[in-house]
Amino acid sequence: MPSNSKVSGQAEWAARLLPALSGEAEQAFQSLEARDREDYGKVKAAILRGEALRMEMQRQLFRQFCCQEVEDPRRIHSQLQELCRQWLKPERHSKEQILELLILEQFLASLPPDLQGWIRAGGPDSCSQAVALAEDFLMSQQEAEGGKWQVRLQSLLTETEIGFRRPTFQQQSRIQ
Repeated sequence: MPSNSKVSGQAEWAARLLPALSGEAEQAFQSLEARDREDYGKVKAAILRGEALRMEMQRQLFRQFCCQEVEDPRRIHSQLQELCRQWLKPERHSKEQILELLILEQFLASLPPDLQGWIRAGGPDSCSQAVALAEDFLMSQQEAEGGKWQVRLQSLLTETEIGFRRPTFQQQSRIQ
């Protein structure tokens, strides 16, 4: 049974936190049950979960942006720029963090759908976490299928090597 001072301290903590919250963080806090609002770990998890969902939604909006008619290229560029800023938040993230997000996205996109789903469900914040989740997935497949994953991984690596050939001289000159 918690002591009265501990309970009053938790209530005081929650009372001090609420005025400092706004927007989505406040909504995440309010969505918790009353007893969970006094649990720092649950409050933090709810706020971070909401942030991760918003970031994924913003990434999808940027990646799925499509223009049916090109009437005003400047407006289209401006819209894309704004969607990208909302996703990557350059005012809050360093160049290294932005690169990590882009590499993580491309890493996931290059994997088979079942592996992508496994990794996304783990909610990695970095490429190293995504790689560890991929390794866990492959180990579980190895245990379940008795070694077939090595053949599958080798074929994935071969496909990746084929897909990432160096551009020819003509392709390089077009890029420049």
